[in-house]
Amino acid sequence: MRVNAGKWKGRSLSVPKGTRPTTDRVKEALFSILGSMQGLSILDLYAGSGSLGIEALSRGAVSVAFVETSRQALRILAGNLPEPDEPAIEFIQQDVFEFLNQTIHSFDIIFCDPPYNKVDYDELVDAFQASQAVGDNTIIMLEADRFHKFHCPAGLTLFDQRRFGDNLIYLYQRNKEV
Repeated sequence: MRVNAGKWKGRSLSVPKGTRPTTDRVKEALFSILGSMQGLSILDLYAGSGSLGIEALSRGAVSVAFVETSRQALRILAGNLPEPDEPAIEFIQQDVFEFLNQTIHSFDIIFCDPPYNKVDYDELVDAFQASQAVGDNTIIMLEADRFHKFHCPAGLTLFDQRRFGDNLIYLYQRNKEV
């Protein structure tokens, strides 16, 4: 596991026990789809190793909030960053649903790679729809295995979907008329 591009290209990332990080191949494809990270604010939910948020920072994102329930995972994540004390980096030990319900800040991109068998995906996409974390132009990346089926709530549009082996990447954006 490593950073694929940007100022930290090639940097190795430690992976917390019990997590399933997004592979380098999927990350490379995802960031190719998303384009420039310059000046963007990122929310990395179920952050684990921080692989997605760190990749975004390396590619020019101005801020990242990492949300993870595991204190140990957050410690490892902080160790993966060359400058973990940077003010643009926030570590939040909290349940993702609580965070989405409580936050008053919106983000440009939300990465969400939950533990496949421990999350109700229908509840999760509903939580996105109701959360202030999702602004008018926010892009939501949701990773799931190919066996999970869930609805796309009113108010969000699925604008891209890619399959990588048994993994699926869904990209959503808020409907403009909402």
